[in-house]
Amino acid sequence: MASLTPKIARFLLIAATLVCAIGMIGPFKGAEGRLISVDKAAHFIAFYGLTLLTIAAFPKRRSFDLACMVLMFGVAIEVAQMLSGRGAQLSDILADAAGVAGVLAPMYLQRLRSPPIVERRQRLIDKLPASEPQGQAETIQG
Repeated sequence: MASLTPKIARFLLIAATLVCAIGMIGPFKGAEGRLISVDKAAHFIAFYGLTLLTIAAFPKRRSFDLACMVLMFGVAIEVAQMLSGRGAQLSDILADAAGVAGVLAPMYLQRLRSPPIVERRQRLIDKLPASEPQGQAETIQG
């Protein structure tokens, strides 16, 4: 049976994406100021959360690819704001990118700390019980 965590994360991702899209594109200009006083902080927090949910929702996908998709969503929102007359800001995209990077940076730092995959595989092979190669066993008996 598959784990419920990705399913729950997918549901939360859909809900969070809709809330972000409606809040950023809809007629609620400045509404996030009631919750968070700085617009860029709201963008950072929103895209940090969206990136976390996306990676949790699709655990078998590469995290960098998922992060790029989340960032493209941020760019699409800014384009939609420009087309709807609200005005797009490059600083909003940079705040979105900072939120995405806030998730990816610790993941990549952890990977730098861990040994390379070749070394980890060799350690696993070394732990396996030693068995005689089949060719040698036949020549000794025969």
